[in-house]
Amino acid sequence: MKHPIFTLCRSIGALCHRPLVCGLGRCRSPLEDGRKLMTLEPTRIRLARERAALSRSALAASLGICERELAQAPERLDNDLADALGCTPRFFHLPAANGIDTERIFFRSPRRTSTAQKRAAAAVGRTGVELYRLITQNFALPATGVPDLSGYSPVDAAVQLRLDWGLGCGALPDVLHLLESHGVRVLSLPPELDAVKTFSFWEDSQAYIFLASGSAKARRFALAHELGHLLLHSSLGAGSEQVAAAELEADQFAAQLLLPALSLQMRISDSLQIPQLLTLEEHFGVPAAVILAHSRASGLLGEKTYCWLSQEIALEAPAPVQPVTSRVFSLVFPSLQLEHRASTSVIARELGLREEHIHELTFGQAFVVLAGQNEQEPGEIHRGHLRAL
Repeated sequence: MKHPIFTLCRSIGALCHRPLVCGLGRCRSPLEDGRKLMTLEPTRIRLARERAALSRSALAASLGICERELAQAPERLDNDLADALGCTPRFFHLPAANGIDTERIFFRSPRRTSTAQKRAAAAVGRTGVELYRLITQNFALPATGVPDLSGYSPVDAAVQLRLDWGLGCGALPDVLHLLESHGVRVLSLPPELDAVKTFSFWEDSQAYIFLASGSAKARRFALAHELGHLLLHSSLGAGSEQVAAAELEADQFAAQLLLPALSLQMRISDSLQIPQLLTLEEHFGVPAAVILAHSRASGLLGEKTYCWLSQEIALEAPAPVQPVTSRVFSLVFPSLQLEHRASTSVIARELGLREEHIHELTFGQAFVVLAGQNEQEPGEIHRGHLRAL
């Protein structure tokens, strides 16, 4: 029976084996005493390898085996593979799984993102899908409410979405919570993939966004940008010549959604000054550079004023990286721990991952126990030391 929290449409929504050798370019089959050994799941090996951004040859060399043996790796290699790829041996015994098809992922800088980075992101994407599959075994999440607005212009799509979601014409509330309330599954991107930046995709009619680190305002714009992709470009393949145009459209959509024309017209003129601009930045939760660019594109700012303000705002100290909080994770993880005794370690074990991977994917809301100097073995007693001051 699914957990009643998600009624969250209301809670969130209203809101020893013989060694194998290589000889003359051929790998020996994993045979022992005429019997074929049990092998590990090859797609799982590939998935973990791509997440770790390792080539087949590099992984094989680190294990002291030949490349061909990776395709039929015997069970005795599970611990070595787990150590090399940063997961647990169980990962290689799970059912077959591949990374998300990179052609279906919307990357912020597709041309500047290497193939290895794209595959690593695709592998992380599959991990996120599997984590949510585990969550939905116990919780009923809000249904996906992202409409298909293919064929709309970015401006019209932003207006239509505000109508569909009842958002009015003012500044939006927390964009992460807004997306979660409409069924979008948002996860955080591991630090090693920050260069890939925020990305999104559809999988089994479900929208996913993986959010990179950054200031609160930059993340807010990144979420709106990815929402634009999900709305406008669900039928667009990554190999299409229209990819560059799609990135521009997603930026236009995000600006239109976060800075509605009517609100902006009432607040911006060619006499805009820095203090007013910073007030607008806080009011709309959008970087000042985005406000300036959008205001110029909308004809509200002249070129001279735009250039002067852009130069001035560039002198401001960069905004600090700030934590964000998922309402889904803030409700799910405490409840799983309390009612199902499913701690982060249990979830990680089920997925064949390390606890820190779950922590990284969930904005740090899946707690992990860090080893420290005071760690001790069970039954070990440490005496305190008292001294007078």
